[in-house]
Amino acid sequence: MTSTDTPTVMMDKLAEAAWAQLADMSPRALHIDEIAAAAGIAPSAARAVSGSIQLARLDRQAILESLADIEDAGEVPVRDKIMEALMHRFEVYAPYRAQMIQLEAAARRDPVLGLRLVESLLQATRMLLRMAGDDLAGFRGEARVRGVAGLAMVVARVWRTDDTPDLSMTLKEIDKRLATAEEWGRTFRVLDGGSASDGEDANAGGFYDPGDQGPVENGPGGRYQ
Repeated sequence: MTSTDTPTVMMDKLAEAAWAQLADMSPRALHIDEIAAAAGIAPSAARAVSGSIQLARLDRQAILESLADIEDAGEVPVRDKIMEALMHRFEVYAPYRAQMIQLEAAARRDPVLGLRLVESLLQATRMLLRMAGDDLAGFRGEARVRGVAGLAMVVARVWRTDDTPDLSMTLKEIDKRLATAEEWGRTFRVLDGGSASDGEDANAGGFYDPGDQGPVENGPGGRYQ
């Protein structure tokens, strides 16, 4: 560790070292002192800044890069933003498939780890939907978060074995699953104004333009498009 290393720099170094080891070891076999040694950081400093940091770092990278691409593209329907962001997240994680397989296997044996991974995915999904233009207001907003997170978990089954150069099988699966999710969303009144019977204003989800009587065509509503 150098005198100029900030906590963020240390976390990045620890994350890289931990994930390098995770490719060949289960999470239970990892030890913070060995990770610190590989990262060139004092064990005491490593323990001070360690945590579940690599997933958050990769998710932050995926969201910021997706946002930059979407801004460069100009006006983009919300559905396309969601597809772009989901796909780019799988691209960012592609070099770490071995690590994710290790984590998922460990999570099946460790419910606490499983819950932490699910919460990490939910947090990433909230960032993704806000970036796409969804205000996530109320019950319907949280339902959309959980729906898209569930979609990502299902698509991951294809992604794990997708050996196409451009992850085209993963993209096709995202498109198919998103269409199915939209159908379920309309059925359960998650992707439309719905009624205010759950105590929310019908416009609380941001799906209707107050100056119109129908779904906003390019807003976060209707068919997410």
